[in-house]
Amino acid sequence: MRVFLMLASMRQSAALVVGGVDIPHAKSSPVSRALDDVTYSEKWPFDARDLTPEDPSDDQLFYLIPKFVQHAGEECREALTTYYGCVLPENGDVLDLCSSWTSHYPKGYKAKRCAALGLNALELLANPSKTEWTVRNLNKDPTLPYADNSFDVVTNSLSADYLTSPLEVFREVRRVLKPGGVAAMAFTNRCFPSKVVPCWTRPFTEPAHARILASYYHYAGFDDADITVADVSPDGWVGQRDPMVVVQARKAL
Repeated sequence: MRVFLMLASMRQSAALVVGGVDIPHAKSSPVSRALDDVTYSEKWPFDARDLTPEDPSDDQLFYLIPKFVQHAGEECREALTTYYGCVLPENGDVLDLCSSWTSHYPKGYKAKRCAALGLNALELLANPSKTEWTVRNLNKDPTLPYADNSFDVVTNSLSADYLTSPLEVFREVRRVLKPGGVAAMAFTNRCFPSKVVPCWTRPFTEPAHARILASYYHYAGFDDADITVADVSPDGWVGQRDPMVVVQARKAL
């Protein structure tokens, strides 16, 4: 059974410690408890029907023209940036997957190394957080061009739902993380419907999405006890309007 260190039931009264990370604006909610008593089948449960989007055309062509747009509401982006301020190490080594013109990192944050990997060169060039960048379509080549045990943190902002080879990508994430390093996959309720993988829409709820990402971690070799959910949705969020959730995992020492 998964253990969450919850120091309070309401955000206003105290911070939550999620996966060993102190996240003052996280809250206890149905989505933060989505992994309570979760069980996994012995074998990888997803097949081509689950992971082939409605539009299976080359993502490189879909992103050929830079898309300098935001994919979440302002308050949600601010909540994600605050989360990153909790998890990103000072002068550390960071990898941002499916990156673009912004990684949503705190303004002025400087890593010793910040590798941005994404689909569009112009967007990556505009990213203020990067120290290096690589164009790669993970749906064609799910390998990461980095050495084992290279990064303290691997982030993915609002793009894990587009991965058509998530098991391979998450195995690579585990490989390039340093022992004790953290992977953080953030999602909201916005997407390009024709490009999202079908399993993401069955059902289209935050707890279901958290469980999908947790299963990716599980089958990629992360320990279940090290997979946790941080609900950092803005205060006043009601229903399904612009939540912000991060499913994180820590690589065993």
